[in-house]
Amino acid sequence: MPLYDVSMRIRPGMLAWPGASTPRQGWDTRLDRGEESNASNWFLGSHSGTHVDAPAHFIPGGALLPEVPLELFVGPATVVELGGEVARIDRAVVAGLRLGEDRRRLLFKTSNSARRLDREEFDPTYVAFTQDGARALVDAGVGLVGIDYLSVECYGARDFPAHRAFLGAGVPLIEGLDLRGVPPGRHQLHCLPLRIDDTEAAPARVILS
Repeated sequence: MPLYDVSMRIRPGMLAWPGASTPRQGWDTRLDRGEESNASNWFLGSHSGTHVDAPAHFIPGGALLPEVPLELFVGPATVVELGGEVARIDRAVVAGLRLGEDRRRLLFKTSNSARRLDREEFDPTYVAFTQDGARALVDAGVGLVGIDYLSVECYGARDFPAHRAFLGAGVPLIEGLDLRGVPPGRHQLHCLPLRIDDTEAAPARVILS
């Protein structure tokens, strides 16, 4: 059974949202300084790399990440591959998908995987969801959505309508998935966001099998 690690590598200088905190590494102790061990420390934003958004990210009074049921992040998932001609995932694109009966967890592999995810420079032309595309998935009964760039939101969208559509319906989001080597179709999802109290989001290690 193949295992696919679909998490971005956390490192200084990695791809990040404009203006967001980027990872920094420091050291408490180092062997090359004559100290007893190597012990590093890291500064990370809650939205660094591959991460999970909980409703509290945009919804007043929405569930914090520790309140989102863990079973949503573990179980059957479908990788939906979209052609390079798709620039935005709107209601028409969703209507054209052949979604099976088990649509609880959908992970979207777009042209982001081949063209944008491996670059350190942020690309504002990434593929993401429009408001009506997000609402179409909510209406279809999706329970979790993932995408292969740093946000489900089209860059520059006012008031973050896609986030509000998903998170307002209680649909958590996995952003920053590295799906480059993953074939479309059914997989088993294992997504474990860091167990941090009182947070709207957290980095996650995500595996598909």
